[in-house]
Amino acid sequence: MFDATAFLRDNCGSPAELVSTLRHYGFAAPSEAAAEKWFSRGTIPGGWLPIVLAMLELERGEAAPVSKYLRNSHG
Repeated sequence: MFDATAFLRDNCGSPAELVSTLRHYGFAAPSEAAAEKWFSRGTIPGGWLPIVLAMLELERGEAAPVSKYLRNSHG
């Protein structure tokens, strides 16, 4: 499983920061209320994940780490 809450918190800060940064780079952005649900539910809608990853790559100049947020679902 992918720990989306930790990924979002570590890489995007808060829902408001996520929305602001997406807009800064010219991406369409969810509402802050929708982004808050991503954080609280621990999910990023499939269509949004590549957009968030692209935003982070633009922001940092390199790909965002993903593998460290994978969790073994078998314990």
